[in-house]
Amino acid sequence: MGGVPFKVMDLAILVDFDGTIASSDASYAVLKKFAKDDWLAVEEKAYAHEITILDALKVQATMIKVGPEEASRFLRETMGIRPGFREFAEWCRENEIYLEICSDGFGWTIEILLCYWNLDWIPWTSNHTVPDRNGWKISFPYRKEDCPINANCKCSHFERLKENHGKVLFIGDGTTDECVSKRADLVFARDKLLEICIKEGTDCIPWDRWDEIFNKVKDLV
Repeated sequence: MGGVPFKVMDLAILVDFDGTIASSDASYAVLKKFAKDDWLAVEEKAYAHEITILDALKVQATMIKVGPEEASRFLRETMGIRPGFREFAEWCRENEIYLEICSDGFGWTIEILLCYWNLDWIPWTSNHTVPDRNGWKISFPYRKEDCPINANCKCSHFERLKENHGKVLFIGDGTTDECVSKRADLVFARDKLLEICIKEGTDCIPWDRWDEIFNKVKDLV
């Protein structure tokens, strides 16, 4: 990208949620706390490509035996927001830069946390989940049949933003961000996504704190 600035009207920013906005993975936190079976073994099969992420989420959701009130209280008490994101999001809103969250986890956790953090004005997509003491219900409204990685196809959302805005920045940290990171106009990567980008030779900007992203994006626009 060099030092070429983006026009605000031509720019959209797509952001992962778990570990990127939330200080840790909210979906994993719920599984660790409330899953009644070996959810981690299912996760390992997905990482080994023995099953798809979609199939893993189907199985894992049924393992979570907790209703909405207890799960909501747990999330509010234990999950934090990464420092600096709120300021970044407010700056985007003030400057009419389109910001959207895209997650391949349990969507209900995003709904609860964004509301608690007073950030529920940010549009988001994820897998649809309904808490239930007999096992969470899950469906996949953004599934794309030919998507090799995600249950919520992040590349589909990228393509929509690309068509509507022209330039799309992506910010993420995990394995489910791999596909979209290869297509975005600019990528900010940390943790597992950074490892993947380095291994695959994908151009990216490493980050650890939101103020680093904030300063870079302000320079670009």
